[in-house]
Amino acid sequence: MHPEANSTSITLAVADFLLSPTGRAMTHSLHQVDLRAEQTLTILQELRKTSSSAEAGAVLALARLRQRAIEKFPQAQELFFTPEALEQATAWPVAEHRAAWLDRHAPPGPVLDLGCGIGGDMLALAQRRPVIAIERDSLRLRFAQANAAALGLTEAITFHQADWTTWLTEGALPAAAAAFADPARRVAERRIFSLHQMQPPLAALLRLAQTIPALGVKVMPGVLDEELPPNCGVEFISHAGVCKEAVLWLGPLAHHVRWASVHTADGWTCIVASGVAPPLGELKPGFVLHEPDPAVIRAGALLELCTRLAAHLFDPQIAYLVSPERRLDPLAQSFLIHEVAPFSLKQLNRRLEALGIGQVELKKRGFPDEPENLRPRLRLAPGRRPSVIFFTRRGGERLMLIAERLRHATVSSK
Repeated sequence: MHPEANSTSITLAVADFLLSPTGRAMTHSLHQVDLRAEQTLTILQELRKTSSSAEAGAVLALARLRQRAIEKFPQAQELFFTPEALEQATAWPVAEHRAAWLDRHAPPGPVLDLGCGIGGDMLALAQRRPVIAIERDSLRLRFAQANAAALGLTEAITFHQADWTTWLTEGALPAAAAAFADPARRVAERRIFSLHQMQPPLAALLRLAQTIPALGVKVMPGVLDEELPPNCGVEFISHAGVCKEAVLWLGPLAHHVRWASVHTADGWTCIVASGVAPPLGELKPGFVLHEPDPAVIRAGALLELCTRLAAHLFDPQIAYLVSPERRLDPLAQSFLIHEVAPFSLKQLNRRLEALGIGQVELKKRGFPDEPENLRPRLRLAPGRRPSVIFFTRRGGERLMLIAERLRHATVSSK
């Protein structure tokens, strides 16, 4: 790709151009244009007729970011992004969900958005309460202001360019009823896996909680249990089938200890974990296997999901649920088990051929090998019936399960 169209940073002067009427018009002109890499030179040549090379490259880069951002923001074609800020930004349904929780449980008053970035959470919060947005990066702050204007939220937001941790130390933070923080989870382009290594780290956030008890902190979904501060609640959030983040809720926002919130096309489903181990039972053909959403697994809400599905585990260490009943739940994917057998590649190939299976989806849990490494060795008949193969274990026994995916139209209660 042409380097001018793949810049990860732009100057403030170029940002000003993007925010100008001319820059906005040029970017809008690319909304319906084919922006694939092979079109880069042609597009840049056209844009350079009325702008500098740097401006043309920034326009094309922003247009491409807006195309990517549609997956996160329904209003993406009106918003301004940088690559790093878009990657870190919260998807709009998640931001709305989080803003609703904070608004419902925090005391009345404005909310501090600390490190607002380009404004993903800020915009959702400002639809419910006054927001005081603080961002130390001048480029991100300008884009956050432009994004607020694009959604007609300028009057609801007060902006400050500052390092909020310095203000906290100096006792200069604005008064607020609640606060939300999104610490950086990359340092020197390296992903961080500890709450103590985030920027700012957990210690600074806990100092903030002494001033503003109603605090939410966006953290990594793999947050370590031993690092969780006392008396906090942790919510694991899944969007588009992926557990993308967790939130530490402190003070009046910590209504549960651990819970999962899962977003699907039908909306949000939440499940609160009790911490009690789920039941164990048998595994056999004719049962339905339920693969819990990853947020449910991270929250430890398997007992609660078992209750919803009249299900049980077949191994205490394997997060697959099985039930004799056919039920569907937005918190799990479900599969009808046709065969259960000890793992044997030779036997698997025999059964694939006998059953006329030509397309397979491979899944594993508790199995030592990567299933995709086995795919080249499977004997499939192209164009024939599909199936799902699970590679798992029960105790020390390696198992293979031949199953079919259950969908809404095929699931009924017995």
